[in-house]
Amino acid sequence: MKEKFLKFMQGRYGADHFNQFLAYLNIILIIILLVTKNQILNYVVFAIIIYSTFRMLSKNINARYKENQKYLEITSPVRRFFKRTKRNVKDKDYKYIKCENCKQELRVPTKKGKINVTCKKCGHKFQIRT
Repeated sequence: MKEKFLKFMQGRYGADHFNQFLAYLNIILIIILLVTKNQILNYVVFAIIIYSTFRMLSKNINARYKENQKYLEITSPVRRFFKRTKRNVKDKDYKYIKCENCKQELRVPTKKGKINVTCKKCGHKFQIRT
């Protein structure tokens, strides 16, 4: 049975980040639907399920890849913010700063007082308090 499924999915696009987003969106909409019992929302949930299934089973890999890249491009600022926030919360030994000249992100040790920092990208030297 597993071999038949793998053979069926061969040459098809499958799941990606955009499909994962659609699945989470669908779960949220279903919960809202259970509370509000809105008939229009029922159709929206059904349409998202159909579209998500269509994307997974599609053999037009190039078009689905472009859709996923567009989704990743649109959501990259939000994902980058959460990634930085998570890193800053976990990493207590270092502080992350931006170079005044080229905006390159630099990592400096915490609790060292005033230190001289040299940007590795542009070579700009400046003083920072950690």
